[in-house]
Amino acid sequence: MATKFIHTWSEIGVDSLRSGENYFTCPECSKDRKKSKIKCFCVNLEKNVGHCSHCDITYVLVAENKKDYKRPEWKNETHIDNKVVQYFEKRKISQETLIRAKVTTGKDFIPQEEAEVNCIHFNYFRDNELINIKSRSNKKNFKLFKDAELILYNLDSIKDTKECIIVEGEPDCLSFIQAGIYNVVSVPNGANKNRNNLQYIDNCYKYFENKEKIYIAVDNDEAGVNLKNELIERLYADKCFIVDFKDCKDANEYLVKYGVAELSVTIQDAKRVPITGIIYVNEIIPQILELYKTGLQPGLLINYSDHDKCISFPKSILCTITGIPTHGKSEYLDWVAERLSVLHDVKFAVFSPENFPIELHVSKLAEKIIGKKFRCDAGMNIDELNSAVEFINNHFYFIRPDEIFTMDYILKKTKQLILRYGVNALIIDPFNKVQKDLTGQTETQFIQELLNKLNNFKQRTGVRIFLVAHPTKMKKQKDSNKYEIPTLYDIAGSAEFYNQTDLGISIYRDFDQQIIDFYFQKVKFKHWGTGGFISTKYNINNGRFIPNDIVDKWDNSNHLLIEENEINVIQQNESFDFPKEPPF
Repeated sequence: MATKFIHTWSEIGVDSLRSGENYFTCPECSKDRKKSKIKCFCVNLEKNVGHCSHCDITYVLVAENKKDYKRPEWKNETHIDNKVVQYFEKRKISQETLIRAKVTTGKDFIPQEEAEVNCIHFNYFRDNELINIKSRSNKKNFKLFKDAELILYNLDSIKDTKECIIVEGEPDCLSFIQAGIYNVVSVPNGANKNRNNLQYIDNCYKYFENKEKIYIAVDNDEAGVNLKNELIERLYADKCFIVDFKDCKDANEYLVKYGVAELSVTIQDAKRVPITGIIYVNEIIPQILELYKTGLQPGLLINYSDHDKCISFPKSILCTITGIPTHGKSEYLDWVAERLSVLHDVKFAVFSPENFPIELHVSKLAEKIIGKKFRCDAGMNIDELNSAVEFINNHFYFIRPDEIFTMDYILKKTKQLILRYGVNALIIDPFNKVQKDLTGQTETQFIQELLNKLNNFKQRTGVRIFLVAHPTKMKKQKDSNKYEIPTLYDIAGSAEFYNQTDLGISIYRDFDQQIIDFYFQKVKFKHWGTGGFISTKYNINNGRFIPNDIVDKWDNSNHLLIEENEINVIQQNESFDFPKEPPF
């Protein structure tokens, strides 16, 4: 089933819409059918989705970016200063290529030089409309047009192609054009060793939906390797090929040294990103050396010392959380998600039909972020609410819990969020809301298949998957009305939950003592944590947890106002002694 994204229904000739469902002929297939007047295309305004029951095409209405971008004026200039032409000729790029790529020259104010100087202008077009300009002085200082939209350079060249090349700078883009390869784009802001700003992917995501092959041809240095990995993570490893410039730093250096014919060969010789599940040792030598230098490292931590000793959250993990109903599974998961998003900028796709309507879920997250009760008369003020809502809007993307509950649907929506917003974690709460189809298989086989899908998905995308799963009917303890502590083997349906999960957590609430215990029953690798358990108290006013042995000392700080290295969390008892065997 193909999916296309649109900003208005009029783009596909659909108008006069009313609330509810509206039926039309299909914009995709009706013109080619004998029964062309049959209204097989249904538009649901509440869901913002149109679907054809014949060809299975789906159109999704997405909100346009509301940011008020400024756009430079294109004066249809073709002037290129002779000195600039000579400069590029030394880099084996002809004037014809410069004209084709709409490179111009002119004066511009460069902040680093505090003066108006002669500049090369790399003009950024989309649909033949000028969107941005990057100005480069002869001192190699750069400036983008103020308040303009960030997009890829030479974007129109890949609009209708099945393949494309991504490079790190405009001269590299020009180098491939010089070699007769035109479907090439450049990132607008280079690469860095830390997290890259991939806003240009957000703004250009539609250009990659139809791609069968994406060649990543960025610089051969540490920053370039970091950018390469982030692009692979965002654009799906299965489509990506890596271009090797051998002893050269980038495409232009390769062009100067080896010529246009050899530069073309680098695309032919590009290596596909290794197949999921197959590890080629010679391709991970840098990682081996890094591990040799640094040792085994934990995953992401939530800055709660006892919890951090027990468990951490690396990439590509399946974390299963179980517990008796009303014992706090969802509250715990929301707390962990808030910590990971605030401290590490983790972005979540959230499928949580039991937390519907969404405004209720947002209120719980806001309390954990701000540290105050979600009440205008006795809690957070309107400014704090606005800051929390803005943060949640940028870090939590809620999958609408409509009538479709299949795992394929959830993963499909998550893929779209990965591409468009850089989502790198998925919450499924709870598992029993995923539709079951036991046709021709047992429940155990069905669960095994779904868990296999989740594990394959996490490996391909690198996302952290958090899965809430309810246990079966629980037994009570002997001589007590209390239930036994559930384990991963007690989850309804199959022992596969223990076998296939990387991290396993059981939440148990003692109503008499008013404490909630976290039992870390499975931690796959020792450098991810020790396992064990911790005992906590729950703050009903802001949804946060503190150690049970701390009295009258709650964390009520606004997490958005505190720097990462200054998070004002409760310091745990460093002498906490983990049990030799978990008590379950």
